[in-house]
Amino acid sequence: MDASPRRIVELMTAAGTRFVVPVFQRPYSWDEGNCEQLWEDILSVGRGTGAPHFTGSVVWIQHGTMSAGGITPLMLIDGQQRITTITLLVIALARYAKEHPEQQLAFSFREIIGRGYLVDEYKSGDDRYKLSLSQGDRTTLRTLEDNLENDDVEVDQGSERLLSNLAFFEGLVAGIDDPNVVWAGIQRLEVVSISLTQGQDNPQLIFESMNSTGKDLSSADLIRNFVLMGHPKQDELYQTYWRPIETALGASTYDFVFDEFVRDWLTVLYAPEPLTRRDVYQAFKRHFESQGYGRTAPVENLLKELRRFACYYADITGGRSDDPDMGRLLVRIRRLDISVVNPLLMSTLDDFDHHAFDRDGLLSMLSTVESYLFRRTVCDCPTNSLQKFFSSLIGRLDRVQEDEGSSYAEAFEAFLLNEAGTARRFPTDAEFADNLRTRDAYHFRRSLYLLSRLENSYHPKDERDFSSGTYTIEHIMPQNARAHGEWLAMLGDVDDEGFEHLVHNIGNLTLTAYNSELSDGTFAEKRSRAVGGYDVEWVAISSELRDADEWTPGSIASRAERLVRRAVETWPIPKMDEAAQKAFRPEKKGDSQRKTVTFRDLFNAGLLKEDDVLESCHPRWEGKATVTADGSILLPNGEEFSSPSPALVRLFSLQGSSLTAANGWWYMGLADGPRLHELRSQLQETKAENERQRFRLAFWDGYYELCAESQAFVEAFGDPTARMQNPDWWASFGIGLGNCHLENRAGKRDRYADAGIYFPSGDGYGALYARKTEVEAALADGGATFIWSEPDAYTKYRALWLRRTFDYDSQDWTEAQEWMRDTLLKFRGVALEVFS
Repeated sequence: MDASPRRIVELMTAAGTRFVVPVFQRPYSWDEGNCEQLWEDILSVGRGTGAPHFTGSVVWIQHGTMSAGGITPLMLIDGQQRITTITLLVIALARYAKEHPEQQLAFSFREIIGRGYLVDEYKSGDDRYKLSLSQGDRTTLRTLEDNLENDDVEVDQGSERLLSNLAFFEGLVAGIDDPNVVWAGIQRLEVVSISLTQGQDNPQLIFESMNSTGKDLSSADLIRNFVLMGHPKQDELYQTYWRPIETALGASTYDFVFDEFVRDWLTVLYAPEPLTRRDVYQAFKRHFESQGYGRTAPVENLLKELRRFACYYADITGGRSDDPDMGRLLVRIRRLDISVVNPLLMSTLDDFDHHAFDRDGLLSMLSTVESYLFRRTVCDCPTNSLQKFFSSLIGRLDRVQEDEGSSYAEAFEAFLLNEAGTARRFPTDAEFADNLRTRDAYHFRRSLYLLSRLENSYHPKDERDFSSGTYTIEHIMPQNARAHGEWLAMLGDVDDEGFEHLVHNIGNLTLTAYNSELSDGTFAEKRSRAVGGYDVEWVAISSELRDADEWTPGSIASRAERLVRRAVETWPIPKMDEAAQKAFRPEKKGDSQRKTVTFRDLFNAGLLKEDDVLESCHPRWEGKATVTADGSILLPNGEEFSSPSPALVRLFSLQGSSLTAANGWWYMGLADGPRLHELRSQLQETKAENERQRFRLAFWDGYYELCAESQAFVEAFGDPTARMQNPDWWASFGIGLGNCHLENRAGKRDRYADAGIYFPSGDGYGALYARKTEVEAALADGGATFIWSEPDAYTKYRALWLRRTFDYDSQDWTEAQEWMRDTLLKFRGVALEVFS
C-alpha cells in the first residue's frame, strides 16, 4: 500500500490510466445536498489564498493488465462518488466555456477536452473515457461526454441522478459572477491517494473502513462488495444474480429495503434461533464464512438463494403474485403492516416452491396468517413476542417436512392454536367479536381495511379497490349529531360518554365516495341524496340504510351485531380437534430441538452440486434423479421435490411401485458415492459446531444488550455492548481486584447458567472460603446451587459458582440472562466487601 497527498485533477488527468468503477459498486448516489456541500467547499478554496483543500481519500488498485492502447485501468474502491461529481461539474464548466467564448475565462472547452479531464481524445473504446461508471450510469456519462464534442450524439437518459446533478451544477455556474473561482477551487482540491498492491492488500477490509465523506455505505454496498470483490467472475455474477436482486427489491430504493430483506432472510436461515444482532453486514459475513462460501461451497449457491428470497420478499412487500388469489391475500397481509411476519411468509413461499404442500394449502395458510394478524390487531395483543415466535415457527415447520406423514398446513394451524392462553394466542371468536363490538372503530388504525374487507366478503368475485383514496369512512350518524334537532330526537337520552362510543362504533360506520357531500345532513337527506345517497350508492355492509326511516342507537347496535358476525366468518380461526392439536405440541414431539439437516442444506454446503446424479440404492426398485440449480431433486418426468423421501416414493411409483413410504435418506445416494444419510451425518457434525458458535454469539450479544439497559450494571462494569463478539461459553468482568474476576457461563447442552468469582492462581480464595456461611447468605437464591472449589484441591485455580438450570431451547433466553446479570452484581458486592 502506498498513500500520498495528490491534487484530484492530477489523478483524473494522469496519462496512461483511467478509473473504473466495478459493476458490484453501488450506482452514483449523491443527491443535491451532497453536491451543494462540494460546491461550497470549492468556492471557499477558490476564493482563498491558494492553499490546497483536503477532501477525503481515493483508494484504488490496478484492475487487470494494460490494454493494447497502453492504458492501465485502476479500480476505484473508495472515492467514486466524489470523482463522479467533480466530473459532472467539469462537464458543466466545459458547456459554459463552449457557449460563452467571448468571456475571459481561466479555462477553455479545448483545454478540458485536450488535457484529459473527461476523455482521452486520441483513444477509442473503453480507453477513451477517463472514468467508467457501473451499471446504468456508464452509458449516460459517456454520452454526456461525447455530446460535448458532437451535438448529434443523443444523451442517454438512463441515470436520472447524473442528469439532475449536472443540471444543478449548470444552474450554479450560470448564476455565479466569476466562474474562474470554480475552476481555481477544483485545481486546489486535494485527496489522499491510496494505491493498493495486488496480492498483498485486502481491498474489502479497506473498503469497509474507508468512508471519510459523502453518503454512508449501506449494508447493500458492503455485502455486494464483500461477495463480488476479487471474484474472477464478478461481472457474470453481478449480471446473473445481483442485478436481479436489485431489480426485485426496486433498483432505485433497494439500498433502503436491503437491510430488512437480508435480516429477514437470515432469520429464515437460522430459525429457530433468533437473530439478535442488528448489524446485518456482520451477521451476513458470519454466515458466509461459517458455510464455507468461496472455499468449499460455490458463491453461486449463496447468490441463487439470495435471488430467490429477494423475489419472495418483493412479492410479500409489494403484494403481488402471478396467482390472482395469492396476490389478493398478499395485498391484504401487506396492508396490515406487521413486518415481523415477513420471514415466516418468505419461508412459507420457499417451502411451497419446493412442494412441501399444494396451492390450496398455501392459500389456506396465507388466509390463516391474515386472520391471526388481524384478530390480534383488533384485540390489541402485544407484538413484541411475535418476532421470536415466528422464528420458532419456521424451525418447527422445517422439522415437520422431515417427518413422514406429517401435514405441513395442519401443523402450522396447530402451532398457532397451541398458543392459547399466552401472549401469542390466536384470539377466539368470543374475544374477537367482543373487541369489535366495543372498540372505537373509527380511530382504529386499520378501520379502512376492516370495512373494505367486510364489504368485499359479500362479493368476493367482484372485489372493489377501496385503497385509492376515492372512498373514505363515513359516520352515518354524524359526529356533531347533537347539534341537530332531528338527530337529537333519534338519540334519545344517550349521555356524552355513550354518544362517543356510539358514533365511532362499527355499526355507525360505512364507506362512501361522497363524504363531503353527505357531511352533516339529516338521515333522510343522506339516504335520498341523488348523488352519493344511501339509496343510490349502495354497499352491502350498509344494506339496512335503504329501508330504514330513522337511525337510532338500536339501529346501530343491530347493524354492529351483523357486521361482527360477518367479521368472525371473514377472519376465521382454524377448527381442529384436541387430539390433532396435541400431536403438534412441542413437549409431545420429543426433547430434541435441533434443526434437521435438509436436502437443500447439503446443496448449499457444496456436498451436492447442480447436475449431480442421485441413484436408488433400494434392493428392489431402481431409478435416477438429478440435482437442480436451486437444490431440488428433479425426477425423469420433470417433477421437482425438496425432500428425498417423497421424491423416492414418486420415483418408484413411476415404475409401478405401490409403496407409500420410503426413506430417501437411506435408499438414495450419489452414483458411486456416499448415500444421502452419510452426507447428512457429515454436515450435521459441522453444523453442530457452527450452531454452538451461533448460539454463543447470539446469547452473549443479547446478554450484553440486556446488561446495557441496567444502569447499575453499566456503573459497575461499563457498557458491554462495546465488546468484541464472544464465541466462547463464558464471559469475564473485572472488578478492580488483581487476584480475581467475575464470570458468567452458559451451558446450552447441559442447560445451566453460572455466575461466579474466579481466582486464576488461587490467591485470595481462602479469605472468601473462610466466610462461606456469610457469603452463601448474601447470595442466597432458592433455585440455585453453590459450587465451591475445595481449598486443598489439586488445581491451580479456585472458584465459587452459583448455578441454575434453564431451558435454552425455548428461544427466549431473557430469564437466564436477567438471572446471570443480577447475580453477577450480587457477587460484585460480596467480593468488594470481602476484599476491601
